[in-house]
Amino acid sequence: MSINSARIRVSTGSVAPADADDFWRDATRPFFVTEPVGADTPLEGSISALPIGTSLIGETTFNAQKYTRNKIVIAESGLDDQYMIQVVLDGQVSGDAEGVDFVARPGDVTFFDLGRTWTAAAEAEATGRTITLLAPRSLVEAESKGRSLHGTVLRGVPAYVLAQCLQSVVLALPHLDPDAAAGYEDVVASLLRVSLGIAEPDLLPRPDHSLRDRAYAYIAEHLSETWLGPTTMCAALSVSRAQLYRAFASDGGIALVIRRKRLELVYRELTRAEMPNETIEALAQRCGFTSKSQLARAFKDFYGMTPSQARTDGRRTIGDPSISRLHRRLEFFSP
Repeated sequence: MSINSARIRVSTGSVAPADADDFWRDATRPFFVTEPVGADTPLEGSISALPIGTSLIGETTFNAQKYTRNKIVIAESGLDDQYMIQVVLDGQVSGDAEGVDFVARPGDVTFFDLGRTWTAAAEAEATGRTITLLAPRSLVEAESKGRSLHGTVLRGVPAYVLAQCLQSVVLALPHLDPDAAAGYEDVVASLLRVSLGIAEPDLLPRPDHSLRDRAYAYIAEHLSETWLGPTTMCAALSVSRAQLYRAFASDGGIALVIRRKRLELVYRELTRAEMPNETIEALAQRCGFTSKSQLARAFKDFYGMTPSQARTDGRRTIGDPSISRLHRRLEFFSP
């Protein structure tokens, strides 16, 4: 049986011990700022993953370490339209996802929106292990009926069903060619639908999913327009301000979503290595801000630095938001 050549293997065991901390920080940078729990605890971990359609799935290992997904990492990574779903096999992961406290133990399944911040600590007596799935927000929230699952931990029967099936998918994928493997994304969507359906009474209140889809599409189409805002969106989408707010209540409201999308676009443009030195004023106009000063204030509030500092200090190396680009970046760390 053939082995899928698209498989990624990244491990701190492939580098000298003196280089392991920096290697693991760089390899995990699309997802978090990763740090050891103490000065005497070196970072150890591995990633083994395969693409399935627009998703990526595989097994990760870790020792005790700390994770922070902050605004800069979100903008750098270009993964803000993805969810990270993890089946905890060994060890424990706990933390805070924008006010949602979570603790995940073996057998539990966690959900994190990569467009939002969180902090976590991973604990492991020996080696922690997870099955990790990166999947588009549109796929995940379609199966959750539009609910935000950021910080959600599934337990019991829903987690068991999802965990067992995802492990089976991970075992099968290396023996399939990439085209056949892509078909498993439909299998994963079905698994999410069943498991989240069982857990539905315990999930957060459901927003209007169709409205969220239409709103995101409208924002993407008009992000550079200075007139884009709640009032114009209500008129374009034929909804009330209350309906629009409820659909994005878990995100802090639609105005914050627009502002975040614009600032993340600015950050990505400022820190692209191949980006010419466009003036901040021109970039502000291109990204929907009314002036250079408006952009500068918003950017400093959001990222804690000026646009000029980001351009000087933060040339991005991660690439565009597609899973295929992420796959190619992780391949860079493969032996």
